Amino acid sequence: MIDFKNVTKVYDPKIVALKDVNVHIDKGEFVFVLGHSGAGKSTLVRCINVLERPESGRILFHGENLLELKGKALRAQRRKISMIFQSFNLLDQRTALENICFPLELAGVRGKEARRKAAQLLETVGLPDKADAYPVQLSGGQKQRIAIARALASDPEVLLCDEATSALDPQTTESILALLQKINRERGITVILITHQMSVIEQICHRVAILDQGTVAEIGTVEDVFSNPASPAGRRLVS
Repeated sequence: MIDFKNVTKVYDPKIVALKDVNVHIDKGEFVFVLGHSGAGKSTLVRCINVLERPESGRILFHGENLLELKGKALRAQRRKISMIFQSFNLLDQRTALENICFPLELAGVRGKEARRKAAQLLETVGLPDKADAYPVQLSGGQKQRIAIARALASDPEVLLCDEATSALDPQTTESILALLQKINRERGITVILITHQMSVIEQICHRVAILDQGTVAEIGTVEDVFSNPASPAGRRLVS
């Protein structure tokens, strides 16, 4: 489904964020990306929807090189690859329902239909009673649930989670990760997750990729990597 082929991303001659990365992610997988700060995790995730554009290599989505797309063609593929962030990125002047409607409006979905779908997504994330609440009235966990609902509005095939739980307490983090697991299981959406909440990763992820200084140190099942890491970076991270 997603293939990185010899992808290199350089910010300046002294900062090589990704170096000759090769990774394959299957449809419906839940993949955990792990690494120390500066290892290239966020860059890897942001390259998938071309928020970051590599200097070399190819990024294939269903066999199509995203790096060759521009304008309308790239926007069409990006709608299939949604992203949630640590900072939630909700619009303060819009209610929860209206925040979820926003990407639908951009896609040309009419008002009544957009509101109907947004209400269904509020049910999906467990907040049907917060339709009229503004972001300032919501807790951090509730804001992230609204952000997840908004990300699902375009019916994506992939959900990218860039430190989406870093601003949350451990209990709320666990509930958000359980929600992502449910979405992955019930909707078949591929989830690629960066998080430092190690305690629940083994329960929800299929595979883990460990990055070290911009390279993939190892990738494998969570059980294999956590129980018997093959790389020095893996041993440092999971010991």
